[in-house]
Amino acid sequence: HNLLFLLRYAAFSADDVPLKMAEKTLQQLFRGGIFDHIGGGFSRYSTDEKWLVPHFEKMLYDNALLSYAYLEAYSRTRNPLYRTVAERTLQYVLRELTDQSGGFYCGQDADSDGVEGKYYIFTPKELQMCLGAAESGVFCKWFDITERGNFEGKSIPNLISNPSFETEEERIRVAREKVYAYRASRTALHRDEKILTSWNALMIASFAKAARVLENEMYQNTAQAAQKCIEAHLMDQNGRLFVRYREGEQAHDGQLDDYAFYAYALLELYETTLELSYLQKALHIAKQICTRFADQQNGGYFLTPVDGEALITRPKETYDGALPSGNSVFALVLLRLSRLTGDPKWQAESDRQLRFLTGVANRSPAAHSMFLLALIEALSPPTELVCTTKDMAAVPALNAFLRETESLGRTVLVKTPETQAVLEKIAPFTASYAIPEQGALYYLCKNNACFAPVETLEALREQLTF
Repeated sequence: HNLLFLLRYAAFSADDVPLKMAEKTLQQLFRGGIFDHIGGGFSRYSTDEKWLVPHFEKMLYDNALLSYAYLEAYSRTRNPLYRTVAERTLQYVLRELTDQSGGFYCGQDADSDGVEGKYYIFTPKELQMCLGAAESGVFCKWFDITERGNFEGKSIPNLISNPSFETEEERIRVAREKVYAYRASRTALHRDEKILTSWNALMIASFAKAARVLENEMYQNTAQAAQKCIEAHLMDQNGRLFVRYREGEQAHDGQLDDYAFYAYALLELYETTLELSYLQKALHIAKQICTRFADQQNGGYFLTPVDGEALITRPKETYDGALPSGNSVFALVLLRLSRLTGDPKWQAESDRQLRFLTGVANRSPAAHSMFLLALIEALSPPTELVCTTKDMAAVPALNAFLRETESLGRTVLVKTPETQAVLEKIAPFTASYAIPEQGALYYLCKNNACFAPVETLEALREQLTF
């Protein structure tokens, strides 16, 4: 979320310095051994200043947040490196952390055979046996695998000293796949197979963004399958969430993070698909948060629900650390719901949460960067787009248009005869927007001023330039 803040602040302020900071960090994270150059994905943290030697444990939430950050960087710069890193991270999650139910496991341990990092390190000799003399020589040079080694006499593959790190040759990719297959024959890493609602929600958000940014239906299907897993295994008949699921067992009443992160994931799915059901689900979860977690006296939201297990105190967390706080994520959710629905009640809830967190973050802004994302959106001029059409056939072209014209603070609704009644209940302002007999109409409001409806995306593009 620190990197996301820098990327969005650069767009918000038209300042290149934050963008350069974020790009430098993203590039060096990829070059270091903290990124698994053989199998994809990121380790939990590094033990040195170069990000060469990681603590080799891999966690779902790190890979969710980092893949989202790389997707954001790709969306803003179109540098293919960021797309590659995002996709290799998502492929790692699909290959090694995805349950048959569609949910995602927590992560993998750092050690095998009682030795930390043993699974990940290599010597030139064993790679020569795997690849042959010629190919192993090229491979070892590319990834800095030497006789001396860089970790306990062996080598962690890395690109820190490789000036050509952005342009991997096909022969390197082919060799990497062979080395991955060879590495898979080693003692398997222990995998924590709990499915946590909050962490899964972050991963759903990343897959949904990947589907949107990379135009990849498989990523959308993955996000939707994980969302169905939460509904099937981590939610009771009243729509209340549990913290975790494993081997057929649900456990522990959901906390603020579970609800806030899940609402956020649903809104990401909505933005990708423009399917109204996801917005409805997000509203249902948000209503539960406001009813069961709110501190009506002092503002903000408690970690535990009012009808949960009685504790000596009810903590209220706002610090955005390794994971963002539920309060920060819900600030973003409330803001988006208020703009999507135009409902004064959601506007009031959003304003209240923004005021509460502004007071807290003012003392230490850098410790609340996820909240600052919400603040950036709140300060960005609102752009509201409603598409009315007989069916959803216009949505693919609209989605392509939205990718080309991405902007902060934009909301999009699609009104069809099938969604009309529900949409007008959720967002009453859409009642006056007529559905044409054929084609589509686009209603744009920008900076609180509305244009006349137009029939083509080309005409809509012209309106956006005003």
